[in-house]
Amino acid sequence: MKLKHILILFLITTPLISKEVKIENAYIKYTSSTTSVVYLTLNNGTNIEKKLVQAKSNIADRVKLYTMLPSDAGMKMVPVTEISIPKNGMTHLTPRGYHIMLFGIKSPLKLKESIPFRFVFSDGSELQSNISVETSSPNKDINNKSTSPSFKTEETGSNNNVSQTTDEVDMSNFDPIAQTNEDHSEHDHSGHEGHEHHNRADMLAPAGIMNPHIHEKGKWMIDYRYMGMKMWGLQSGTSGMSDLGTLYFPFTDPTVAMPTGSLITGSPIGTTLPTLSPNKYNYMSVPTDMVMEMNMVSAMTSISDKWMIMFMVPAVKNKMTMLSSNFDRAPMSSAGIGDVSFSTAYRLIKTEHQNFFTGMGISLPTGSIDERDNMPMMGKQKVPYNMQPGVGTYSLLPQLSYNGNYKRISWGAQSQASLRIGKNDNNYRFGNRYEISGWLSFLVHESTSISVRVAKQRWLNLQGMDATLDPKMDPQNDPYRQGGMRSDLLIGINFLVTSGIFQGARFGFEYGKPFHQNLNGPQLATRELINVFASFTF
Repeated sequence: MKLKHILILFLITTPLISKEVKIENAYIKYTSSTTSVVYLTLNNGTNIEKKLVQAKSNIADRVKLYTMLPSDAGMKMVPVTEISIPKNGMTHLTPRGYHIMLFGIKSPLKLKESIPFRFVFSDGSELQSNISVETSSPNKDINNKSTSPSFKTEETGSNNNVSQTTDEVDMSNFDPIAQTNEDHSEHDHSGHEGHEHHNRADMLAPAGIMNPHIHEKGKWMIDYRYMGMKMWGLQSGTSGMSDLGTLYFPFTDPTVAMPTGSLITGSPIGTTLPTLSPNKYNYMSVPTDMVMEMNMVSAMTSISDKWMIMFMVPAVKNKMTMLSSNFDRAPMSSAGIGDVSFSTAYRLIKTEHQNFFTGMGISLPTGSIDERDNMPMMGKQKVPYNMQPGVGTYSLLPQLSYNGNYKRISWGAQSQASLRIGKNDNNYRFGNRYEISGWLSFLVHESTSISVRVAKQRWLNLQGMDATLDPKMDPQNDPYRQGGMRSDLLIGINFLVTSGIFQGARFGFEYGKPFHQNLNGPQLATRELINVFASFTF
């Protein structure tokens, strides 16, 4: 009796023991990059559905499971946690579906080289296999002979699962052009180095930073940004000044010296010379508060895996309240298109987790420098330098940018400048402007990240002056009271839309305040900073 039971048990379990998951038609796509892809077929000879949950190899820093999913912008790569293999069936890892990405390949791949892999399944079982480096599927010739393949898909929700009872099709050579706009089998996966970062909310820097990045060649990203700055309270150096105190405090103009009544009588040549002293004056009006707003639309595209170009069009709107010496308060405003810019960035260094860019741009003098508005006791006059939408000169825009990411943390730094060229039609030049910024972001969820950023900027006094702006009427008209430096602390949040009609869109918000200011005043001190962005790639 016992022998009979043992024999029956042996007959039942033998098929399960003799059949298991096998790796077929496997190859690593040959590339000179540090990123590549693995295609293969998982053949499940058991009566139980299997799930591949992990692939391991020492050839790369990270080995990840991915699939291709449709989006409004075409097919995109999406990471997955498991790949199902139907019972007595097979799943093909192909350019149009599931595949295995290799990030951070440690040594250059060699054709025909055999690389050991270990595959881990959800039931705890493992499978080891050596996979060869090839330029295409090893069974390409055999598959091309199948002119009329027929197969049925198991009820698993994936078109990668094919029943074993049907004719086999090696879909690693499937031409996806008929289904999508992208032939993924011929796609250069070197551009996917750190690709999973593109599916994160922190792919873009905080809202106050236009950080260069490389996306898929031929696609465009449209970006909208709002940048607002609220200012109130006059300041000179690091000390605050009252509105009335500034109006009635005597100032001197270092560019104008007037003769006094005193004489120098001890001249060696026996003549008398007048003593010159600075001209004292009081301002006729001073600003009490100001809101500076910029709405900016930009379009950018990658022309290769190293170069990107960007066009930017800003619209500027400024509002200010003026206080006159007779205690009247009056609003002042200006608005218009700012200085349009064109820039390009080049990626100098690219690793799995880090990128380093250098860039150069040019700003065109498209913004007005002759806007006018009503002023207290003066009627309609030209608004001060800082109220004009443009600067009136060409400006060079050099930039250095660095960013990195590891797991849920990302970081970056950016240094940029605005270098003015020549003087404008009103015989002055805005001072150069220098900015540096660093940030740290934490990925709360794939669709949400939070950030903290520290920024420092310095801007210089004007060179020359507009003859129609009287420096004694308003300190904002004085070219020697325009420079300063400021340090800001900002917190932000970024969002990524992961589903629906706006899938792939990004938006974010940033709020900050200065923690140090040193102004060549009297100038209005900055009190609040607000940055908002929204972008979409197509």
